[in-house]
Amino acid sequence: MPSFLLSSRHIGAFLLAALVVLLFPGQGSQTYAAQVQDMPPGTVGHCFDGDTLRFTDRRVVRLAGIDAPELGAPLQKAGYYAREARKLLSATVLRQRVRLLPAGTVHRDNYGRFLAEVLLPDGRSLNDLMIASGAAFFYPHNDLDSRLQERLLAAQQEAIRERRGMWEHVLAQPVAEKTYLGNRQSLRFFPTDCPEAQRIKPRNRVHFGTLMDAFMAGYAPARICPFWPTAHQ
Repeated sequence: MPSFLLSSRHIGAFLLAALVVLLFPGQGSQTYAAQVQDMPPGTVGHCFDGDTLRFTDRRVVRLAGIDAPELGAPLQKAGYYAREARKLLSATVLRQRVRLLPAGTVHRDNYGRFLAEVLLPDGRSLNDLMIASGAAFFYPHNDLDSRLQERLLAAQQEAIRERRGMWEHVLAQPVAEKTYLGNRQSLRFFPTDCPEAQRIKPRNRVHFGTLMDAFMAGYAPARICPFWPTAHQ
């Protein structure tokens, strides 16, 4: 008898919770709504590179889930296709009023930049466009929305198969035929001869026979032991 009463109470609590959801359907989306409210639209005034822009109100936005080749410091050589990526981003979005969508559970990075999906006035995703054009690669994170990650990876795989943008040149370089070691926890990969690669725990190691294999699998290059060709190669 006591167990029956306890079960009845649990059922009653469940029915009450269900009733609240039915009567107040907007409550479950309050968190998302608050996130959107925290990211008001803005007009793009400057593009730093192929994945970061600044609004005219001084807010800085990092396109979530993508990474463009590095322009480098003044005395360093730019990465291959870095200038082309910034040129494409500028031509597409400069002086445009865009909307921001939360891209995951983290809304700002360590530099205070907004992490977001950027929607153009016609509704297209700028994040998608940069990947699909071969001007940036997919940069996964555990805190990113899974649907966004799936979409960006699919766009990258198609760009690689079609050899769009940077991929035609990069995949024809000697680095494309080297072997790489990925970390299934961080989803980053290293050249196999990189000392940091040997620190990956054996159970987390993923072996890639070519550079294309690593990118097609949705892994991104680690910052350590860089191998990306320069703009002059």
